[in-house]
Amino acid sequence: PIKWFAVPQLFRYERQQKGRLREHFQFNADIFGEGDVAADAELIALLIDTLRSFGLTADDFVIRLSSRNAWQDYFSARCHDSSKANAFFQIVDKLEREEPAKSDEKLRALGFSLEELKRFIETGEPTPELKVILENLAARGLGDFVRVDYHVIRGLAYYTGPVFEAFDRKGEFRAIAGGGRYNNLVKLISGGKVDLPALGFGMGDVVLFELLKA
Repeated sequence: PIKWFAVPQLFRYERQQKGRLREHFQFNADIFGEGDVAADAELIALLIDTLRSFGLTADDFVIRLSSRNAWQDYFSARCHDSSKANAFFQIVDKLEREEPAKSDEKLRALGFSLEELKRFIETGEPTPELKVILENLAARGLGDFVRVDYHVIRGLAYYTGPVFEAFDRKGEFRAIAGGGRYNNLVKLISGGKVDLPALGFGMGDVVLFELLKA
């Protein structure tokens, strides 16, 4: 597989807020050409070890692991209109940042309810692919750094499998890093000429700096 990383200077066109500036540097790491979930575990291990290299421990941060497949199955079992899927995923992605009443209103417009979503999140068992990732990380001695949390879905439409975000344990800041598997993106961007499974994550310097200061 192809493995690469980059640390570009990036810019975003939106209002500044704590942990989210218009200009930042970002550490990106990606693996192309490997479909096995061992690659997902390897990438998460890289993220954990990168944060550990700053002196952070399992008491300081946690990787919240989820599955786009689990959410897709949940959606498909309750709604047969695939055109609504992206809107549904966007609502789930904002659940922790938006007023519950507003989320419930949006969900009901799509035929869901906030109450049933919360039940799924609270009782959500790890899928077979997530179990393999958890076992792999435990074998590396990194089990204390990761937990399954279906609140995480990642808003971008191109994710196709396991997804994850790193957060401080106290919950004081935005996500430190985030990523997941995007098996269809290379094929989409290449116009069908190249079909490679892929996965990656990005970690900006802004939230990391705030956490290190704290």
